[in-house]
Amino acid sequence: MKNKIIAVFVLLLIAFTAGCAPQQAAGSTSGSVSGGKEKPLIRIGMMSSSDVIPYVLINENKLADKYGFRLDLEVFTSAKDRDAALQAGELDGVLTDFIGVCMYQNAGLDVKITGITDGDYILVAGKDTGIRDISQIKGKSIAISEKTLIEYTLEDILSNNDMTGDDVVKEVVPKIPDRLELLRNKKIDLGLLPEPFATLALNDGAVYLGSANQFGLYPAVSAFSKTALDSKADAIHKLYQAYNEAVDYMNHTDIRKYEKTVIKAVGYPEEMIGKITVKPFRTSKLPTKAEVENAVQWASKKGLCKPTLQYDQMVYDVYSAS
Repeated sequence: MKNKIIAVFVLLLIAFTAGCAPQQAAGSTSGSVSGGKEKPLIRIGMMSSSDVIPYVLINENKLADKYGFRLDLEVFTSAKDRDAALQAGELDGVLTDFIGVCMYQNAGLDVKITGITDGDYILVAGKDTGIRDISQIKGKSIAISEKTLIEYTLEDILSNNDMTGDDVVKEVVPKIPDRLELLRNKKIDLGLLPEPFATLALNDGAVYLGSANQFGLYPAVSAFSKTALDSKADAIHKLYQAYNEAVDYMNHTDIRKYEKTVIKAVGYPEEMIGKITVKPFRTSKLPTKAEVENAVQWASKKGLCKPTLQYDQMVYDVYSAS
């Protein structure tokens, strides 16, 4: 009888111990623990746009698990909120742009460009403006955000077409959705818009006049805090290996196979199913010295950073990491 009581006690103890074991959180990355060691977590803040697609595919195609890290993507509706999260240490990195990194550095936040992305900015004219070519935009009004990537991109596009920022009438409208509505309501002549807003405008009848990428400007980048780079260099190196594999998948796969991912990631409305196109993406690398220096020069003239800011202060090479 004594032996039976002991046996029952042991079984109850085993059951109790199993019931107290921690459960994997719903939605957690599969295989987050390998050999008893948790895979490093990379936290990236972003806003909905076309350049987020490869990052979303990293998780969709389980490439994070393949390369041995976990990827947490947080979508923000404003750059201000994204930057606040980065400064608070709630993010390791962000999808941003040359001008944004100049401003981080000027504010004493050591953030380094680690890769290029293929976000584009499309210049369009309202459908009833009569504008059919970029040569016709002198004296026309355009809604922009001041001292930002949008203004930098606009002036670069104008420069490539023998114009300056003084050749158009800039009206400061901070929020992108508001700029789109002004264009739709014929209260503004021109818009310089990222996706999905550019496609929405074009579907409304707006006229395509050109884009940043068309004129050789790729101002969107990925960047990480120096703190994250010091503590997670190997994981971030592997992130870019996964990114490049995701890009290879995009460039060699019919978009219909991942169109729903694109619609969700970029923010297209559901009625765009079957109408989405994605141009070939480039694999990630560091931007050139000339690209960064041109951005620093422009930003310093706008009072956004010091003109002495150097290329080596702006970038960090994660590609040669072991």
